[in-house]
Amino acid sequence: MAHLDEFLGALHQGVWEVVVPRSAVTEPLGPEWQRSAINVPSPGTIASFRKGQYHVHETEQDYRVHMDRYDPEKNPFMHLVDDAPLVLMLYDTMDTLVISARDRKSVDYRERIADQNLTWKMRMLTGGGLLLVAVLLILFAIDYTVAFFSMLLPTLVCGFGILLLAAGYRLHARREHARKDLVLGTLIVLIGLLMFPLWPLFVVLLLVVFTLWFSASAWVSLRRAIREKSAVPQGIWLTMGMGAGSLALAILAFLYPWELLKVLISLLAIITFLGAVLALLDGYGMRNAARLMEEARAP
Repeated sequence: MAHLDEFLGALHQGVWEVVVPRSAVTEPLGPEWQRSAINVPSPGTIASFRKGQYHVHETEQDYRVHMDRYDPEKNPFMHLVDDAPLVLMLYDTMDTLVISARDRKSVDYRERIADQNLTWKMRMLTGGGLLLVAVLLILFAIDYTVAFFSMLLPTLVCGFGILLLAAGYRLHARREHARKDLVLGTLIVLIGLLMFPLWPLFVVLLLVVFTLWFSASAWVSLRRAIREKSAVPQGIWLTMGMGAGSLALAILAFLYPWELLKVLISLLAIITFLGAVLALLDGYGMRNAARLMEEARAP
């Protein structure tokens, strides 16, 4: 009878991450482990849970647990500044997409189709759509940055709010608890509508938030790297890199704010492009598997 908590002692001795095989954990995660809805992507993760400062990524083979310095529920600002600086989030997202695209070569698509009833056409369509979005984002970054903030972004915010409203309405029709989705969806739609005429104010607020976030992340990361040196669990060079990257973005936000927005849109385009490649590779592999299955069934 082994609980996951019994394997986490090393995290308090300077170890950055503990990897526990699923076979070694005989008891399910207790109710104190809360599912985490928003996480930095990591390869192979099928679910993510938090308990205070503990953060576990569950994969098919193991539990990967690290300990954040700040509990996001108790101190969300310092969690963003110290545990989840934007530079680290961008790095992990791109790394996960690249690894996932590479690993698609070894996936047994015939088993996936049989188990999940996925279609290669939908995957290819999704990949094509993401590729189109990536191209549009590049165009917005080059020549149409104003249009991105005055038209595209408010439209996307309104669309997300409408999706939440639709989900809440469906739950309400089934007499399930849906007040949170309805209220949140309405609020997001209102924010999106206000962003159309007030987009310059939104851009200013966004730049202020980014400047504070980048500056604080740079200060915390570089200060820790200089003071603790080899005792930094994530490694001195990764911490220095995060600090230097955050400092560069902070300087860019202060001196050349419009250029920073173009850089961020370009990074979003790159991430979207990697997602498109992943979906297209997935669809291509599923198409080949579907053809092999049809040939096997043929008399």
